[in-house]
Amino acid sequence: MWTLIFRGLATGSIYSLTAMGIVLVLSTTNVMNFAQGDMGMFLAFIAFALLMRHVSYPIAIIAVVLIGLLLGALLERGLMSKVRKTTSHLGMLIVTLALTMILEGLAGYFFGTTPLLFPPLVQGAPLQFLGIILDRQDLVSLAIAGVVVLILFIVLYRTKIGIASRSLAEDEYAARLLGIPIKNIYIFIWAASFGLAGLAGIMVAPKLSLEPSFMIVIQLKAFIAAVLGGMNSVVGAVVGGLLLGVLENFVAYYIPQIKDSFSLILVVAVLLVLPEGIFGKRAARRA
Repeated sequence: MWTLIFRGLATGSIYSLTAMGIVLVLSTTNVMNFAQGDMGMFLAFIAFALLMRHVSYPIAIIAVVLIGLLLGALLERGLMSKVRKTTSHLGMLIVTLALTMILEGLAGYFFGTTPLLFPPLVQGAPLQFLGIILDRQDLVSLAIAGVVVLILFIVLYRTKIGIASRSLAEDEYAARLLGIPIKNIYIFIWAASFGLAGLAGIMVAPKLSLEPSFMIVIQLKAFIAAVLGGMNSVVGAVVGGLLLGVLENFVAYYIPQIKDSFSLILVVAVLLVLPEGIFGKRAARRA
């Protein structure tokens, strides 16, 4: 049982990182970012290219996160800020959908469509501790996710820009009255979201074949995790991702017949019983 929980937490940590990026953007800009998963895919290809040029894994991870931060900031500054002034939220959602197609096309053009084997973060036989089988890759993924979540929470709750971001998520009109630099907050949020996407892409790539569409399922599971935890709660995104990963693992082991449809069944049940999610709260209407 404990082995199932551990493996579920490892998978859930990837869902959590992707869901956090989705929730950060949605709660502050009111835009559902459908490009979160494909940005992780594109950054994973960049990481693969670096690793094939004998760049060390830690340097490749840092480089990909920095590239993700830069791309997020450039996207907000060069595109989303302009679209926000001229179209509706629906139009901005369409832009993120278009971005997914652009990223998949660019990945196919520059890196090809043949599935590639992404090297694992660590190699070696699984470890055993108190009867629990611990995969080394899962251990590293959990450790990275834990550190990232801790850093993000420190930023959100202990720094001025983090507190300002949360204020914007609570009430955009009041944030403007208080003189909070909204443009800078938007840049920070999109940058942080795509930095998280890069980490998620690197963590999941060794488990799957690296190809332009390999993050689609992860993005779907991240949306479900966000709904489960609460679409306006970063804490909910973390808890929802971990919970979904564990539940999926148990279902795959005990009831494999419904493993492919379980997550969809779960999200329907959650929407019926807890429409705002476990940690969600009813969103106030924006001015």
